[in-house]
Amino acid sequence: MSLYASVGFEVVEPLVIMQGIPTNKESALPETQVRLLEAKDYDACGELCQRVHGFNRTTEIAQFAPMFPGVVAVREDRITAYATAPNFWQLNHAVAETTGDMQNLLAGAADITQQPLSFLLPTRQAELFRWCLNQKLRVVKPMTLMAMGMYQEPRGCFLPSVLY
Repeated sequence: MSLYASVGFEVVEPLVIMQGIPTNKESALPETQVRLLEAKDYDACGELCQRVHGFNRTTEIAQFAPMFPGVVAVREDRITAYATAPNFWQLNHAVAETTGDMQNLLAGAADITQQPLSFLLPTRQAELFRWCLNQKLRVVKPMTLMAMGMYQEPRGCFLPSVLY
């Protein structure tokens, strides 16, 4: 942290690595379905990321899809959340319209992949953090999100990646 700060990075978000399998599969938003990410979803996921983060990650989504099973949450015939690699925190990033959408996405991702989730969680998203703890996911390691230059505060629920 000292090295990064000394070369101009600034702390923007406290994080933790969360791991585990959610214990309660009850849906936060019952009308939501979670399924594997498909090529036809890339543009809609990119648009969702644009709305939440202010930039589009369609290229990154498409690059990871062949290597990692990404997932999407669909409500009212539109994608309301996605995750690129929900079982591999170093490459995963996720975006959701609401905390409920993210909760459904994470619970569904664990069901679909049949593997423990592993992701970076900004702890200032207190409702999502408490949900994770109530679901018996565990904090593995505290971390810090740092940025150099402009940082736009996300306008929705998100899980950052290591890449950017």
